[in-house]
Amino acid sequence: MDIKVNEINHTIFREYDIRGIINKTLKYSDAFLIGRAFASKIFNSQGITVAVGRDGRLTSKMLSTHLIKGLNKSGANVIDIGCGPTPMLYFAREFLNSDAAIMVTGSHNPPDHNGFKIMIGSNSFFGKKLLDLKKIILEGMFYNGKGKTTIKSVFEDYKKALIEKSYEIKPFNVIWDCGNGSSGELITQLVKELPGQHKVIFGEIDGNFPNHHPDPTEPKNLESLIKEVKKTNSDLGIAFDGDGDRIGVVTKRGVIVPGDIVTAFLAGGIIKKNRRAPIILDIKSSDSAFDSIKKQSGNPIFWKTGHSLIKEKLKKSGSLLAGEMSGHIFIRDNWYGFDDAPYSALRLLHECGRRNYDLEKFYEETNISFSSPEIRIDCKEILKFKIVNKIKEKIKKINMYSIIDIDGIRAKNKHGWWLIRPSNTQSCIIARAEGKSKNDLNVLIKEIEKFLKEENFYWNCKPYLI
Repeated sequence: MDIKVNEINHTIFREYDIRGIINKTLKYSDAFLIGRAFASKIFNSQGITVAVGRDGRLTSKMLSTHLIKGLNKSGANVIDIGCGPTPMLYFAREFLNSDAAIMVTGSHNPPDHNGFKIMIGSNSFFGKKLLDLKKIILEGMFYNGKGKTTIKSVFEDYKKALIEKSYEIKPFNVIWDCGNGSSGELITQLVKELPGQHKVIFGEIDGNFPNHHPDPTEPKNLESLIKEVKKTNSDLGIAFDGDGDRIGVVTKRGVIVPGDIVTAFLAGGIIKKNRRAPIILDIKSSDSAFDSIKKQSGNPIFWKTGHSLIKEKLKKSGSLLAGEMSGHIFIRDNWYGFDDAPYSALRLLHECGRRNYDLEKFYEETNISFSSPEIRIDCKEILKFKIVNKIKEKIKKINMYSIIDIDGIRAKNKHGWWLIRPSNTQSCIIARAEGKSKNDLNVLIKEIEKFLKEENFYWNCKPYLI
């Protein structure tokens, strides 16, 4: 065992993954230490194998190189699958039956950010387990070993599985926006095998993200997609985030369909085969999506936000489908249950065919309320949990609300509901509201402002009033 005291920035260890800013909070040498610590933590005298993938960021290849060296030095054998979307790495872990998997990715964050998503078996490696890695690094409690690295592509195997397991897909005209992220090469090749007419924009993998930021939850990042959909009179527009585990969807009229409504739409075919099937929505999701799933004879369940937490709940509940507002969609019906935007896109096309393409009509009929966007309110890291907890305790003493407190506080009254929760990935408080009318929505947003102000935290709600 090698024992050497090390330093590493504490802030990179987040709730769901490891994430930082290159050469500020995250160094290339940190990747080596993370590799050593992870291999040491899961050390097995019989030998361990870790699949490693990376996205297309400019820093990902170097981080991956250092990570692999660290894994090898602590005895882990590595299968390097190269550059591609995060779900391809998840698929590789299943397909190659590796003991674990690590993806080098900055997800949807700015170009100078990067990090690591980790799995052991088919389970996410998050929360306290990530803190255990930090402890191993700080104490330098590393195993010594001589692992080997094998380079193996699963690109064709993944592409083949996507098509074979997506059920029947009817011809549609679709615009695909890869945002210069790591899904570009896959989607460019995949659509050649689909019926209908398909056009890929920004399919070149470029870590500078020259056309727009790779986050489909931000409407401004979908402007090029919407323009192209309208220009070509296409049926649908589909976008991906930087590492291909989140999906964005726009209709032929350019209407953005949020992740919870996409989940409710996908639920139809699954519920048809499995009546009363549990369908999981994250706590930020709308009552509109929740009620739609009930109307389709499903059993909707609200759960904590976060891809690792949702995956864990999916397994424990036996659910075949889960979705987040952010566009993470998890399908366990004929697939593996991890968040996979390319597979979700194909299942969306299948469901459009099954319903004779009524996504636009479905959204209009489902989205009968008035809701705010996801509101990110900047807040110091040390304050965000304290503020939300104080509001939570205060709300519990007021009889005018029914509450869900599994993740922050979701408070419902005669006007609708509002949510306040501390972000697990950013220094901010997340807020959202949904009202039965425009006036109801304004009342709810003002309530959020009021409760924050009572904790001496001042936020101006006026930009979000309608």
